[in-house]
Amino acid sequence: MLAARPRELFGSGTAERILKDYNGQTYWLSVGLKTLIPESRLPAWLQVSVGTGAEGMFGARENIAISDETGLVEFDRRDIQRYRQWYLAPDIDLTKIKTNKKGVRVLLSMLNVFKFPTPALEYGKGRFRWRWMMY
Repeated sequence: MLAARPRELFGSGTAERILKDYNGQTYWLSVGLKTLIPESRLPAWLQVSVGTGAEGMFGARENIAISDETGLVEFDRRDIQRYRQWYLAPDIDLTKIKTNKKGVRVLLSMLNVFKFPTPALEYGKGRFRWRWMMY
């Protein structure tokens, strides 16, 4: 029953699941440390990132679904805890890495679309966890 619920909520196609599956998404905001502290000797490519995500979300406001037509409970997984996660991590702005090679600059600009702030400090469920890999 739990496997059917995500298909109902998040869709069956890959693109639809990517957009709707909040359990699998983390949103990041990055800022260059040199921007925050201009007089520092820190490299321009070094950033700090703050992220947010969520787990255990199988309904809009709670993990229960009641049919609009019949009023009957279709799905009840209130036993699964819903929780938000917060992250703090270093990051790299690849466009700030200096190079004289145009091809390398183009490649770094294209790769800069993908962010992997790693390692990360996670806060969720009232405790902190260390994540070596976070994306």
